[in-house]
Order: sequence, then C-alpha cells, then structure tokens
Amino acid sequence: MSTVRTLFCALLLCLGGFAGAADLQFIYPQARGIFPDAEAYGGFEGSPPSVTVYKGGKVVGYLFLSEDVLRIPAYSGKPINTLIGIDTEGRIAGLAIVHHDEPILAVGITQERLNRYVAQYENKSVFDKVIVGASGPGRVGIDGISGATITVMVENATIMRSARAVAESRGIRNPGIAAATAASPVPETPRAPTPATAEPKPVESVAAQKTMAAAAPAGPPQGMTAAAARPATPPRPAAAAPAQAPRGTPAPGLVHGVVPLSPEMPPRAIAALPEKPGTWTPPQEEPAWVAIWQNRKFEIGVLLVGLAVLSFILVFQDWLARHPTALTYVRNGFHVYTLFFIGWWGLAQLSVINVLTFTGSVMSGFRWENFLIDPLLFILWGFVAVTLLLWGRGVYCGWLCPFGALQELILIASRRLKLPEIEFSDAVHERLVALKYIILILLFGLSLQSITEAAWYAEIEPFKTVISMRFQREWEYVLYALVLIGLAAVNRKFYCKYLCPLGAALAIPGRFRLFEWWLRRRKECGKPCQVCANRCSVRAIRPTGEINSNECHYCLDCQVIYYNDRVCLPLIDRRKKREQQPMRGRDNNHDSSKAVSESDAVSIETAGRL
Repeated sequence: MSTVRTLFCALLLCLGGFAGAADLQFIYPQARGIFPDAEAYGGFEGSPPSVTVYKGGKVVGYLFLSEDVLRIPAYSGKPINTLIGIDTEGRIAGLAIVHHDEPILAVGITQERLNRYVAQYENKSVFDKVIVGASGPGRVGIDGISGATITVMVENATIMRSARAVAESRGIRNPGIAAATAASPVPETPRAPTPATAEPKPVESVAAQKTMAAAAPAGPPQGMTAAAARPATPPRPAAAAPAQAPRGTPAPGLVHGVVPLSPEMPPRAIAALPEKPGTWTPPQEEPAWVAIWQNRKFEIGVLLVGLAVLSFILVFQDWLARHPTALTYVRNGFHVYTLFFIGWWGLAQLSVINVLTFTGSVMSGFRWENFLIDPLLFILWGFVAVTLLLWGRGVYCGWLCPFGALQELILIASRRLKLPEIEFSDAVHERLVALKYIILILLFGLSLQSITEAAWYAEIEPFKTVISMRFQREWEYVLYALVLIGLAAVNRKFYCKYLCPLGAALAIPGRFRLFEWWLRRRKECGKPCQVCANRCSVRAIRPTGEINSNECHYCLDCQVIYYNDRVCLPLIDRRKKREQQPMRGRDNNHDSSKAVSESDAVSIETAGRL
C-alpha cells in the first residue's frame, strides 16, 4: 500500500512539474505569437523573473510579465499586465496585453485598434526613448489610441521601463554606450577564475526550489547541447564563444522548467519547476505621472484659466444676474469651452467609473499616484470637490460637464427652431428622478465584485461614445447617444435629470455644502409666487419655493428673475408702488390748488359785499 502511495505521489510530482514548466504556452498562448520559431521555454527565474526562449539549442530571447517587473497604476487605478518578449540584442520581439481593468479597453476600443497599437513596438530597442506622439531628436514616436490617451501613456511607460530593466539584468547593453566604450577602451581588470557549478540535486522543498532558481541551470533539455544551457547569472558580452564541454563528459541535469516544443513529448526526464520568484523591486525612477503632467502643460494651463474664469463667474454671480444679456453670452460661451476643450480636446469627461474607482481605492489601499495619472481629471475633480462644499453639485453639472454642455447647446438650437418642449407631470417627474439613484446603487454593487463588469454596465453613460470616442463606435452605442441628445432637444437635460449616475453620486456629498445663501430667495417665493418654479426647466424648484440642491444645475435663471422687477411678483408690486407715489403727489397738489382757488373766490365775494 505504501509503495502504491509513493508511486502515486511521484506521478503527481512529475505531472505537476510538467504542467508547471509548460504553463507558459498554455496559460499565455500569446507567447507563440511573440516567438513563433521557439523550440523550448525555460522557467521563471532570475531577478526580475523572466522565461528564457530557446531555438536551435541557443538562447534567442526572454519573455516576462510586466507586473513582475514594474506596476504603474493606469486609469482604473490598477496596472496593465503585459507579456513582453525581447531578443538578445535588446529589441522588442512583440507583446500582448494579458490582463487589465481599463474601462476604455474593456468596452470601447476594438481588438483591431489595440493590435495596431501594440504592433508599433516590434523591433524597437528597449533603450530607445519611445513616446506617444510625434518623433523628435532622441525620441521615437508612436501613435496612440483616440479616447484612451492616459491608458496608452501608462502602458508605454510600463513596456519600455520593464523591458529595459530585464535587458540590463541579462547583460544586454545599450548599443550607443557600447559603441562609445569601444571607441575609448578601458584597461581590463584581472578577474578571479569562476568556480565550477556543481550539479544540482533533486529539489524537495519550496525553500530548496527558490535556491535552485537562483543557482545556475545545470544543463539543457534533451536534444540541446551543453553550450545552449543558459547561466542564471546575467551573461556578459564577450568576444569569444563559450567553451564547449569536452566529449565524453557526463551530461549535466535537466534545466528546470524547460519543455522542448517538439513532437517528442513528453520528455523522458524533467525536473520540477521552481517556485516563481516574487515581484522584482525596480530601481527608483521618476513616477510615470510626472512625465504625463509635463507633456500636457498646455492643456493644464488652459484648464486652470477656465476654472479661474468660472470661479470669477460664481463669485460675481449677483452682478451677472442683474445683467441677463451678459449672463447669457457668458454661459453659452463657457458651454462651448467645456464641450470643445474639456470634452473633445482634453477628454476630461468625469464618469461614475471615477467615483467607483476612488471608492474601491479607499477600501483597498489609497495611493495618490493612482489618481495623478490624468492631470486634467485630477485638477477637475479637485475643483469639483471644493465646489461641492460651497455650491453643491450644480456647478459641475451646469458648467463643467461636456455632455451637459452639449445638451444645453442643442436646446438653444431647438428653441430657435421653435421645437415644442415636452414636460412630464409632477408625479411622473418625481418618480423618474429616483432612477439615477437606483442605477448608482446597482453599479456600486457590481464594482465591489468587478470594476470591469461595472464599466460595461456603466455604458448607460453616453460619455464614452459622445466625448471620449467622438461617436466613432459601434452603431448601437451611437444610436443610444443620439436618442438621448434628441430627447434633450425637447426636454431640457433629460439624461441629467433622470438617468445620470454621476449626478446622483455628486448629489450625495452636495447635501453637506457649507453655505445656503448663494442662491437668493424671498419670503414670497412659493407663497404665493410660482414664477421661478414654473420657469425652471430642470424642475429643481419645489412648489413651496425651496430650491432642491440635489437637482439644481446652477444655471442662475432663478437669480435673473430674483433681480428682475418686470418678472418677479414681489418686485413688481414694489415697482408699482414706487411709480404710484409721484402720481399721488401730483393729485394732492392739484386738489390743494383747487381748494385755495375756491377759498380766494369766497373771500373776494365777501369783501365785495362788505
């Protein structure tokens, strides 16, 4: 019985070693596309860990996962794991994205566009300064992906930094530096003879496996010469070829984790795959977000100017409300700026996915660099956080949302075309308003399980279709966005009022704003005056006269009415009273003059009689 059990355990160990060694081509089939002529793969070894690729008994390159080398958080707050292959000269043989949580890549970017992007890295040197954009002196430019600028910039930094780290750890040198060194030779320093490496013994424990991973490979797999065995220590460039083992010398043990890709499978003997080393800690480098901020100085400057102008508008809103014509021009002009610059140029459309990502980061481990990746979104969210405390959600929804600005401009065009405006009854309106809060709760629940799945359902937001991808998507997404825009032409901001989960998310902290007096009201508002309530197109004023800050978009129309003595009923009464005072004075003077004249006539008549 014990013999059977021993044989069974041995069989499991053999199968486990075979599966572990062969897992690369089965778990990551993209490896065959990166090195299509590979004949054997090694196991994960070295620091940073990589897999050696063999062909014809020689090392032709290395495969590695970017998350084992460098982890830069992308738009979703999580890194993009990429399988990268480099050859022995430091050129990128190919790459493939194997896992990500990016919303724009999950839903929006087609596989064809993604393949075109990654294909640009082939044959690029890992020592090149590759940037997303135009080429320049000392820079190699590649094309990005429209609508995924930040994701692409993070992926570029991840690919180039991790590939260079692996190349340098394997002794691959920068050709430019090598040429400079050859031009000015340096006297060689005598080296001590390298001791021979002993043949490894069978590995019995995890600790021993880690030790074996750090040790030099004992020999090549079956069918490979001893010269093909790859040393664990980084190879150094040498003028002479490595010496061959003398004929008749016993063949060393099998290289751990190497599986020949030939019809002769499985091999007659295979060693257990060492445990995959932990994530390699790269040398300290400048954070990726710093370079992104430097590359977007122009956009950052224009955004800061726009936010400064909006702050001026909010502080001096009373003056603008007294001059409605000026307010109309300022508001419409700012909507154009928001749509074209913040939206279509800067791609800084906030989304409920940002809220869900932030919430997940707070619960799992908050890091500022996760949110500094996109400078425009970071600045915009900072400004929105301040305005939520001072004014509520209305500042963003009414002034800074690109899709909201598009709806406002569409409404202006529809009014000039004299299209009818459709409104729901109060009962229907109150029930529809609750929809966006229900959508927010459902998306939040999904995000707790998978942010990628939540991103798919978050397509209820048309922002990606209209703003990020500028309608360059599948027809069903475009049709959905056009339907919402069409509804906005006859019902002001239909999507914002009833469906927007981002608006619902902003309304929750907006309830804790510090000041209530920015939007002025009178004691007569709602009792009996209903002018503001009837003229508010977003239905944010209750019949009782209070402004519902959860639904207010801060258009300032009610403030224009507040200062207009031709529209506001309390002001109309006051104006009429002022206008009637001079008339009463003239009437009183006329009556007094008439009385004096009659008195004089009586006196004259009496004097005549006397």
